[in-house]
Amino acid sequence: MNQEKARAYLKRIGFEEPVEKDEKTLDRLLRAHLEQVPFENLDVIHLGKVPSLEEEELYDKIVGRNRGGYCFELNTLLLALLETLGFSVYPAAVRVRWNKSVVPPISHMALVAEIANRKYLCDVGYGGPGPKGLLCLEESVQRIAGEEFRVSRMEEELLVEGVHQGVWKAVLQFHDRPFCLRDFQVLNFYCAVNPAVIFTQKRIVNICTPSGSKALTDMELTVRDGDLVTRKQLLNEEELTACLKDDFGIRDVRLGSRGKEQQE
Repeated sequence: MNQEKARAYLKRIGFEEPVEKDEKTLDRLLRAHLEQVPFENLDVIHLGKVPSLEEEELYDKIVGRNRGGYCFELNTLLLALLETLGFSVYPAAVRVRWNKSVVPPISHMALVAEIANRKYLCDVGYGGPGPKGLLCLEESVQRIAGEEFRVSRMEEELLVEGVHQGVWKAVLQFHDRPFCLRDFQVLNFYCAVNPAVIFTQKRIVNICTPSGSKALTDMELTVRDGDLVTRKQLLNEEELTACLKDDFGIRDVRLGSRGKEQQE
């Protein structure tokens, strides 16, 4: 990614501050990304399409067309941006532990940044109960965007837990070591076509807000604003299209009579 595209990317996420290679800047950059770029699986669920992980296509989709994506897309493009901005960062292969009774296989991509000899988890592609900002990977309890997280070590892997209804629950687990970017092509394909993976079964769109989040699961919109939670059932494709536009900023798609996504 060149400097011109990096500037356009920063404009896309509304980040207008000077870019310093420090923790505060990276945390604010992640938060801006989470509040402007939605997590979404529309290409998978409506088109049956395996999303491209090529940088030019990701840039066109996310920056050029104001779309979102899921973890492999969002974190791959974020990696290119952070490298262009001068951060030391590498991709990590992650197990999603949330609501899993046994340790699952690797199915998620996140990033690890190194700043002043400390490592941090950077993840703008986990559309669930993960950290909504920068998480230091030293063993500790941390508060991020109003939520508590705990980092601990399980043999050779790091475990990230979050507090849910007063109870610590496992969220993510991973080896802290660089993963080959090309190897995520296999996981990307697996997640886009396997009927056992939720992305092939349900429409999932979510985005952070300054005071909470918005999440669309199939035709149900859930809005969290502080402690207030409201739910709305969308009734038809017209309401769905309006919801994608108004709540998530997704404007370059429309739904055909069979629910198939088409480019305008």
